[in-house]
Amino acid sequence: MTDLSERLNKTIGRHFVSLSCVQQFPADGGERVHVFSGFVVEISGEWFYITAGHILRDVGTALKAGSTFDVWRLGDQTAGHSFRNTGVPYAFDIGQWLVLEDEAAGLDYATVHLGGLYRRQLEAGGIIPFQVDTWSDHTVPHDRWALIGIPTESVGYDGKTLITARIVVAPLTATGAPRLAGAKENNQFYAKLDDDPEEIVKDLVGMSGGPIVMLKHEKTWKYSIIGVQSGWYPALRIIAACPIRSFIDALRPIVEEALQIAEGMKEGGSAK
Repeated sequence: MTDLSERLNKTIGRHFVSLSCVQQFPADGGERVHVFSGFVVEISGEWFYITAGHILRDVGTALKAGSTFDVWRLGDQTAGHSFRNTGVPYAFDIGQWLVLEDEAAGLDYATVHLGGLYRRQLEAGGIIPFQVDTWSDHTVPHDRWALIGIPTESVGYDGKTLITARIVVAPLTATGAPRLAGAKENNQFYAKLDDDPEEIVKDLVGMSGGPIVMLKHEKTWKYSIIGVQSGWYPALRIIAACPIRSFIDALRPIVEEALQIAEGMKEGGSAK
């Protein structure tokens, strides 16, 4: 899988964007660096960043408890951005995010629009979105699955502004739902982390929000995105994923309606 992993990193890395920050705990309780996994899709010509919904829930809970967050960055290094250990400064506003998260039911999505300067800077860094021809369903016949993300075990921080992390490509094999899944099984699919003799990753904690891709060999390897990594059953080495196609299909009419409203307001303003 090593050669294929390297190729995936170069291709799917163009869609992968990390979201990092530093959390300051209240009452001089110290700090903690976070690096979240995520990716970019294009819907009706607009860019959206997608990650796991429970990440936004956890940030919201921390904010209510008195924590503050700063040094927010969108990381585009996997796309080949040549500026070492830098990212796109990001003005995080939790109110701008659309979150669909129900832990008991297994729904776990979050998205935010990336327009203007954010999109231009990510484009300049080599990022491209997953487009409609690369959205697929996990039930489609395939040769391999793989998860791309950043494990917490790889994250480093210099105590000032420099946050570092390592992206990994984890090969997966489709499997049934664990008995612990319960009602989540209705809205998720599952895969087992393949044995890793090279110990590329020991623990998948921190890879929530990363894209799960389906690989099919048809003269050449072709890939499509099938899910968002949501949960991890470490004793079983099984990951839980939320299908991406159903979420994007639900999001698309909302986006199109918003674009129509914006266009109507623009035309109305021009008529005055």
